Amino acid sequence: TSTSPTSTSPTSTSPTSPQSEARARGRLLQLAKVAEEKRSQQTFAVLCVDEGTWPQDVMKVDAGCALKLMSRCKGVTRACLMADLDAEALRSIRECFERLLAVSESIIGVTADLGNLWLKHHSAIREVISERPVYLTPIVQLPMISASFKSREQTLLVTWGSQKEVEMLKPTFCSGCNIVMDLDRLEILGVDVSQDARWARYLNFDTNTDEDMALGSGLLQMVKDRISEVNVQGKKDMLIKSLIVTTRLSMFSNLLREGTGLPVFNELTMLNLFSSASSLSHFNDAKVLCRLSDKLARSPAKSPGVSPGGCKLGLLQLEYEYPPAFGDVDHPGTFGFKTCPRIVKGLTFEKAQEGSFDQNILEEMSCEIKKLEEEGVVGITGNCGFMMYYQCFARHIAKVPVFMSALIQAATMAAAMEPAERVLILTANAATLQPGKDKLLLESGIQVTNSEKFLIRGCEQLAGFDAVANAERVDTIRVQNAISNYVLEILKEENSRQDYGAIKMVLLECTELPHYADELRKITSLPVFDAVTCVNYFFHATATQNWNNKTFSPHNPSFWASNFDAEGHPKDSKRCAANCDS
Repeated sequence: TSTSPTSTSPTSTSPTSPQSEARARGRLLQLAKVAEEKRSQQTFAVLCVDEGTWPQDVMKVDAGCALKLMSRCKGVTRACLMADLDAEALRSIRECFERLLAVSESIIGVTADLGNLWLKHHSAIREVISERPVYLTPIVQLPMISASFKSREQTLLVTWGSQKEVEMLKPTFCSGCNIVMDLDRLEILGVDVSQDARWARYLNFDTNTDEDMALGSGLLQMVKDRISEVNVQGKKDMLIKSLIVTTRLSMFSNLLREGTGLPVFNELTMLNLFSSASSLSHFNDAKVLCRLSDKLARSPAKSPGVSPGGCKLGLLQLEYEYPPAFGDVDHPGTFGFKTCPRIVKGLTFEKAQEGSFDQNILEEMSCEIKKLEEEGVVGITGNCGFMMYYQCFARHIAKVPVFMSALIQAATMAAAMEPAERVLILTANAATLQPGKDKLLLESGIQVTNSEKFLIRGCEQLAGFDAVANAERVDTIRVQNAISNYVLEILKEENSRQDYGAIKMVLLECTELPHYADELRKITSLPVFDAVTCVNYFFHATATQNWNNKTFSPHNPSFWASNFDAEGHPKDSKRCAANCDS
């Protein structure tokens, strides 16, 4: 007996109309947008000194990728910041923050206008503003930038004040905070308000577009002049290779990037780094759906995660094959740009753990770097945290920037925390990372004597994680449940210890772990850093057209040039091996 087309059985479902399907898709995309907005809003509070006359108590500054809410701390002047802050000043700072919080509850971080003057008060202000992360000055990025450029290159800090004033402040940058770096690698350029009345009006939001353009042109010329003075022809070491711009000068960052060809870091790159560690990843379902929604609507707006110009990222890979999950560096959908994978023959997982400088491995790596550059990649990263061992070698060979490991973020994470606070580092196998911890952290700009700041825990015993070691497909749902419980147990245990500070940030060393970053952010409410946040940080600090061989020079060029030729061949293999082990 045939069944009537209109009859139904208890297990059958009624067909849905095209209209209802369209409504369902629309609702799904709408929910995704709401989820992204709740988790990814970029609103920052800016504490300002009490100077001049502003048109409003709270100023809103649209910085494109972020909204800055700015207000003055009544009675807190530059002179106050030069001394210790008293109870009245701290109360005024608290009131300023509450004023900004009343405008927007979605504030995700706090910074300040004259960063170098506020720096010494980091700890005191964190005590009165405890409900939001406080990163008062872009200078906290210096350790991470220094680790990327290494020992014989400088960063130029452009900040407010006469040249004499800012030079006097330089020794204070590393006192009273966790910034650890060689101050000889920091060049400072002061912007003296007294030399141009327009700057004073600019600080009071009283300039027009033409005046802002004129001030920007003048600032660019000042920066170019200083770079010309330092980077004299024939000089090999201590060249200026990057810029940090203080908060109220950050609107000129793109102008400086394009005009100097150097990466420019400011409070937005700093705050975006830390907010990205607390926000949805580019590959998260909600963001993917939002980008799909934009395409379906033929929206002209570009997704902030999509790179313009078809930029490609080079990816050096171990000789180790496995099916990657979303968020894994090896997955093509992890970044907002195309990845170009290249396997380094002979560089097995075991060799990477050893930090082997076997000549054949180095020659293979050199060859693959050259091939990636021929493909037009804008930068190069690695698919294993242990590739940090090859950071300096790869930089010597490559003409494009290289960021081989998420560990390079460790230095700036430490600088943004209180001395007693700690970072939880999750790795695929703690037993193999622990012996090399000091060397790896030293490459990240961290002093080995302070490595107790980092608590290392391995995931090798977690249910389902054995697939990583076996190069098998990972059951991501099973591992996510296991790693979530594991991290919560670690936090409960470690944060109850009276002899150690609380864990305030998480760093995922293994390149297969970013898949779980969003869930860890959700359940811990802590910033979670990984290989994705690292690569994106440097990418967005550099103008796309300048992401090339003029932007980043090799680390410690004199050492690498004396030991390796331009193709990566050791000039003296015995001497090279001794130097690399030292």
